[in-house]
Amino acid sequence: MQSVGFLIAPDTPTGNTSFRCPSARYHSHVADDSEPPRMNTPPAPSHASLPTAQGLSDLPRDELVRYGRQLGLELDPDLPTGSLVASIRTRQELLIELERDALLDIVVWARRPVRRSASKEELAREIARIERTNYNSLPLRGLVALARLRGLPASPNENAHDVIDRLKKAEGLLKRFIRKRRQWVTSLMTKLIAGAEEPDEGDYQFLPEEGSELTRVTLKQQIEQHGIVGGIASRLRGAADDYIKVKLDEIEQRIDAKLLEIDQRLAEWRDREVANRLKILRITLVFSALVAAISLGYKWLADRTLPGPIKDSPPAAVAPNSAESTPTNR
Repeated sequence: MQSVGFLIAPDTPTGNTSFRCPSARYHSHVADDSEPPRMNTPPAPSHASLPTAQGLSDLPRDELVRYGRQLGLELDPDLPTGSLVASIRTRQELLIELERDALLDIVVWARRPVRRSASKEELAREIARIERTNYNSLPLRGLVALARLRGLPASPNENAHDVIDRLKKAEGLLKRFIRKRRQWVTSLMTKLIAGAEEPDEGDYQFLPEEGSELTRVTLKQQIEQHGIVGGIASRLRGAADDYIKVKLDEIEQRIDAKLLEIDQRLAEWRDREVANRLKILRITLVFSALVAAISLGYKWLADRTLPGPIKDSPPAAVAPNSAESTPTNR
């Protein structure tokens, strides 16, 4: 299969990620290719864009293997880097080709916690973790998408039972035996622990965009997916997490109450300190005004009652002595 190179256009302000392909399968070779090809995929977050071939080539080998396995590929770490990149690019092309609604059908069927706006890559990562094998409740387009993601040929024109048989045969004898054993153990443990048939699990709900609690699955589903030990351990972990969450909420409420009490006391001390300072300032102003009034009254009274100071008259002019001033006649 010849690999087709894809280019990821810059993210638009609305968060859409457009893909350009030089192949005639997606758009014709025209002079003006400024318009991106029209695809039926809803807008996806810009952070979930598929890496380009150049970006994959720059990754180390272990990162390539880890990234490919997250997308559901079974990669051999001893493969050359070019083969790893080609396999990952083939999977990325398959994700672009598959309908996003079909991938959403798979995660809803497996009840995996995802957001409605999750990208195809995020959906593929959740699908790679699915161990559920009850394919009868999965719609046809989800069956076709799941089969193609697992490397099996499938077409929307096929019968759903044929695709289900193909998926079950691809599991192998050991996985089928484990699945049957888990179903038997599930029914037994459900009767022993729950005491009766558990109520309906209800409609699937997507995660909100800003995070929230994960959808709680039933004990039956946990045992089917993870085995008896893993299912019970998951349920116990969930109960422990809920208990810890309740206790943390109580501690947070107590801390908030203490902080509120401290704020109230600080506000009272602040108001009291401001009142004391205003009182001191008021007393100081009154005392200063009183001292000034007393000083003015004393000065006015002194000017009225006490005699004024004796003024010194200027000395009289002394007449010159005639004997001294007239020269002696000889």
